[in-house]
Amino acid sequence: MLATGLASAATAVPPAPTTQLQLTAERFEDGHDVVGFVWLDCPAPAAPDRLPHPHREEACAALDATNGNFDALVGEPSGRCTNEYAPVTLSAQGTYRGRTVDWTRTYPNNCAAHIATSPVFHF
Repeated sequence: MLATGLASAATAVPPAPTTQLQLTAERFEDGHDVVGFVWLDCPAPAAPDRLPHPHREEACAALDATNGNFDALVGEPSGRCTNEYAPVTLSAQGTYRGRTVDWTRTYPNNCAAHIATSPVFHF
């Protein structure tokens, strides 16, 4: 009986590494830079001392669908935007399932950023 318990413990699968990302959005509004950020922790919610992502479950699912590839996010492909030029820079730093992430991308405006990255950068 003891041998069976030891064999089971030896073959137990370790838990999947977690995702811990700080997501940042930088915009120029009303004559000055505006920076917003949240923490995206998957699968568990953010630690109490960090500002959590308002759509955590959806954002985690979107990242999992691309295996953490921010450039492959589906976003909202049927969305339409104006040609207004008001650059928005989005960035993600931290870890995705144990892999280091250091991603930054600038979009021509908030609408284009939202269409490309929602729900991950929808905060």
